[in-house]
Amino acid sequence: MRRLLPALLFFSLALAQVYWPTPAGLIVGDEVGGVARFLGIPYAHAGRWQRPTLASWPQRLEAQTPGPACPQRGSAEIRLGAYLPLQKEDCLNLNVWMPLFPPPPGGFPVMVFIHGGSFTGGGGAVPIYDGRALARRGVVVVTINYRLGPFGFLALPGLAAEDPDRSTGNYGLLDQIAALRWVRENIGVFRGNPKQVTVFGESAGAMSVCALLTSPLAKGLFQRAILESGGCDQARSLEEGYRVAEAIGKRLGCGLEDTACWRRLPAEALLSLLDDADPLADFQKAPFKPHIDGYVLDLDPEAALRRGRAREISLIAGANADEYKLDFALLGLGPRSWPAFEAMVKTRTKEDPGAVRQSYQRRFDDPLEAFYAFETERVLLCPTYRAARLHQGPTYAYLFTYRSETLGFAGAFHGLELPFVFGTYRVWPFAIAFLSASDLERAQVLGEVMADLWTRFAKGEPLRAGYLPWPDYRQGWVLRFGDRVGWTEDPYRSRCERFR
Repeated sequence: MRRLLPALLFFSLALAQVYWPTPAGLIVGDEVGGVARFLGIPYAHAGRWQRPTLASWPQRLEAQTPGPACPQRGSAEIRLGAYLPLQKEDCLNLNVWMPLFPPPPGGFPVMVFIHGGSFTGGGGAVPIYDGRALARRGVVVVTINYRLGPFGFLALPGLAAEDPDRSTGNYGLLDQIAALRWVRENIGVFRGNPKQVTVFGESAGAMSVCALLTSPLAKGLFQRAILESGGCDQARSLEEGYRVAEAIGKRLGCGLEDTACWRRLPAEALLSLLDDADPLADFQKAPFKPHIDGYVLDLDPEAALRRGRAREISLIAGANADEYKLDFALLGLGPRSWPAFEAMVKTRTKEDPGAVRQSYQRRFDDPLEAFYAFETERVLLCPTYRAARLHQGPTYAYLFTYRSETLGFAGAFHGLELPFVFGTYRVWPFAIAFLSASDLERAQVLGEVMADLWTRFAKGEPLRAGYLPWPDYRQGWVLRFGDRVGWTEDPYRSRCERFR
């Protein structure tokens, strides 16, 4: 095998293809800028609302095009025109980017990315997550699909009764855990080190990482984690999940215990549940999320962190300064008066709306800007920092504040850090933010810092910004990523106490 490998690799590069031998057979990928890329590798198979079982590949696997995406109505970037492969329920596949230079002893560190999309959209093959630039820094990058919406997070008592561990409502999390098991068993084939795995995710992907941090089933599958704009407060009880399912069942004509009825439903009927999404709806009340089922999640993730679970994991956690600004600004939605601000706050929190108004009036003259900040802090920023505060292992925090000249009205909006991490500035639709030469130049300077820190973290190397080490979050500082990189005081205490 070792004698065959150099000849195969040389021949493949000449053809811009990579013929990579594995114990299971040959995988055919391609070479992109000094990185081998393998797309659409099946890591598991699962029937509807069944546990995934790890997959093997045939003696020759063509891995040059993305595999099918999981059924969905799309995430925000997909609705704006980002590429998504055709959808199938048999969608559990992943993508691997591998450096073509020699690995260190033990193999390259591995970075496994979990995409966002409100638990209802997205996919590992969305071009914004291209792992090429990160892989050039000496890591193996893996992006994955997992089941979404009702396929991934519907909880039914009838399904729990079928399961040997009474588990239901966490099929998407089980997929993520299966992908990590696949990485442990197979990533050595791609020169990766299965004992040096970092899991990172954005938005619902970060919330998934929170669940994985505290799931007994994921213990030992990774050593480091990064939360980008998502906290540990999104898991709900099975009782809540059953109430959601009961309302859905009345609409679709299936009882909670009638699993045969649910399984007979065409995929389109289940996807129709996502069609009525209100752009102003409160994400905290969204129907499809992970569940505390006693098996995949035996505790609420925040409670588990508080008890010291995952203390052996090193963590980076942070959020963007204006998470919700673009969503509402593009749609022209949001309160235009302070009474309207109070009315919207009342639908989203049990706090006294008047007290909330007074708090935000001290910071903002415009009720619309105040509402953007309120939603940013309530849903994403404060839960992310709260997870960092609860985590008892090494923890580093950041605040992303970069503003594009082209999209200045949107501030540091949700997801904007992604092209900085992946180096995908020219990928649609995020390319809009970097249309000017000055925007692109500024972004590339900041992206160099962020990608360097993310990969240094994955390698277990010291984290520095300039000459100074990145201090542990408990020291009261976060690293600010903007036109300048530097330290700023932890914003949690001044902005987030009310959101406990």
